[in-house]
Amino acid sequence: MSNAAFLARVPLFAYCTAVEIAAIEAVAQEHAYEPDQIIVTQGTPGQAFYTVLSGRVEIVRDNQSLGAFGPGDFFGEMSLLDQAPRSATIRAIEPTVCLMLSSWDFKAVIERHPSIAIKLLEVLSRRLRVADERMTR
Repeated sequence: MSNAAFLARVPLFAYCTAVEIAAIEAVAQEHAYEPDQIIVTQGTPGQAFYTVLSGRVEIVRDNQSLGAFGPGDFFGEMSLLDQAPRSATIRAIEPTVCLMLSSWDFKAVIERHPSIAIKLLEVLSRRLRVADERMTR
């Protein structure tokens, strides 16, 4: 599957046009990780979004495993908008390749394609509503 196809499957970008996906793909970078290599560390400033192209990663919060992600899964989406501390450590558990999108590159894409920001806000608003509904139950 192409990197553009992976990005198009990410819920944050699901409503983006092919031209918008191509703009995002143009600044995304592939990174390979070996087993046990840390990709992001809990508590450090978030500066990038990742989608897993191949392999598997473990999600660890406060030294407790919360599960694993595989191809098509993603993490760090809020880092595209802010540099708040990472909520978990992500560690490769087998040879893994991720597509990484830095927050500064993403912001530059948004400046050239402001329609992406509007679509992103719509998706984030829906996700916030769902989270709010869960909390009120």
